[in-house]
Amino acid sequence: MSRVIKASQITGKYKIEARQSTKKNKSKQEAAAVEQNDLTKNKKKIIKEAEIQSEQLIKEAEAKAAAIISEAETEKEKLEAEQAELLQQLQTKAEAEAAQKLEEEINSVREDFLQTTAEFKAEVEKEKLIVKKNIVDLAVKIASIVIDVKLEDEPEIINNIISKMLNQLENNQSNIVVRINPQLLPYLEKDDFYQKIDQKNLEFTADSDLKKGDCVIESNLGGKEGSLAHKLDLIKKELLKEVESNA
Repeated sequence: MSRVIKASQITGKYKIEARQSTKKNKSKQEAAAVEQNDLTKNKKKIIKEAEIQSEQLIKEAEAKAAAIISEAETEKEKLEAEQAELLQQLQTKAEAEAAQKLEEEINSVREDFLQTTAEFKAEVEKEKLIVKKNIVDLAVKIASIVIDVKLEDEPEIINNIISKMLNQLENNQSNIVVRINPQLLPYLEKDDFYQKIDQKNLEFTADSDLKKGDCVIESNLGGKEGSLAHKLDLIKKELLKEVESNA
């Protein structure tokens, strides 16, 4: 009997303690929930205040920016007005000096142009003279080549050369000796020359120092040069003299 009562008492004690423990846990949970709710409210409040402060800062920044822009626009208009006034002053001053300065520049350009033109013309004339002289030199060289080729094809031309030189001699000359290139001796028409000059006073001889087409005549009065090089040189000098006189 006493054991039953004692066991009952123990069981009742455990039940009371269990109820008390459950109640304590529930109280803790409720306290935690209240605390969590308060934190959430605080967070929302902080966020809200931050948003309000952010909007305020943005509005203040926009207001400052608008003020700066307005001030800049005012300063810009002021500067533009000052610039326009300065430009007007410079334009007025420039117009007063422009005519004289422009005339000076035109005169300077004209003088430079005339000088350049004169120098260019002188250079052109110089080059033209050089070209003409080169043409004369080339023409003489070509003539020499043509004569050489002609003599190769028609060696009897030597008779015309000798005839012209003999015609230039004075009538009182005697002991005439005609010297020519050895290769041209066979082509001499001696009889034609003997008809004009007594054979006793006319002699034909070979001279290996002479080129084809060259002819040297000697007489009692002296010698006469008849080389082609000499003749061409004389022609060249006359042509160059003519070129320089017309330059």
